[in-house]
Amino acid sequence: MPTWADLLAEGRSLLSPPSFAPYEAEELLAFAVGQPRAWFHARRREEAEGSGAALFLALTARRAAGEPLQYLLGEWEFLGRTFRVDPRALIPRGETEAIVEMARGAAPEARAILDAGTGSGILAVSLALEREKARVVALDRSEAALALARTNARLHGVSGRVCFVASDWLSGLALRPLFDLAVANPPYVPRLDAPHVDRTVSDHEPHLALFGGDDGLDAVRVLLKELPERLHPGAPFIFEIGYGQASEVSGLVETSPLFSLEDVRLDPAGIPRTVVARRR
Repeated sequence: MPTWADLLAEGRSLLSPPSFAPYEAEELLAFAVGQPRAWFHARRREEAEGSGAALFLALTARRAAGEPLQYLLGEWEFLGRTFRVDPRALIPRGETEAIVEMARGAAPEARAILDAGTGSGILAVSLALEREKARVVALDRSEAALALARTNARLHGVSGRVCFVASDWLSGLALRPLFDLAVANPPYVPRLDAPHVDRTVSDHEPHLALFGGDDGLDAVRVLLKELPERLHPGAPFIFEIGYGQASEVSGLVETSPLFSLEDVRLDPAGIPRTVVARRR
């Protein structure tokens, strides 16, 4: 029988790139055996018995075939909190945390919040948790994504303050000022770039949440057009953009009659990533 150390080494050998293999193998083994990493590290020379070993090898094979680690684990961390994740919505990414962080300074008193394209609900739930008196509308076109977002709202105890709306962008909302803060992580990958997207992403994450038209900015244009009537004057709209889009997005905001460009934050890689536009 292989030891736990043997099993871990076998899992690492199956995964690539090598720089991530040790971490991912340990994450999958901890999940498979239902124990923290320290448990099997303390038993490295003991025989790896039970169903956990077989499950680990099966999960490792699926990861090696391209399935995202986050979907295999079924959960991922965002701003220090654990959220359920699965193929119904995008995987939470670290750079998206900047939306919540920037909202703290841009709209500290906001109590009526819109999360447009909520996906797994990470932004809606995070903002509801940070603002105990806030009510959040979490909107998405995908009923499947909304079901996942409801699960995350229940998990974090904010179901009573997050309203879920199935809508093609803002068409399901009244044409009057409703919100003093809007956030979005819209689809922004250009469709023309689809052949170059990592297959771990393109083969498993929902295309509806990934691709934003030929240049990636279809959703941004819609939101800049439809949001002003739903925002109170002075309310910020904070949203994420993709690589190489900062100049065009800045132009779209500045030519909008009802928005002014307030800030563009760089992500840890130095890429302009998070935009703050404010309703005039």
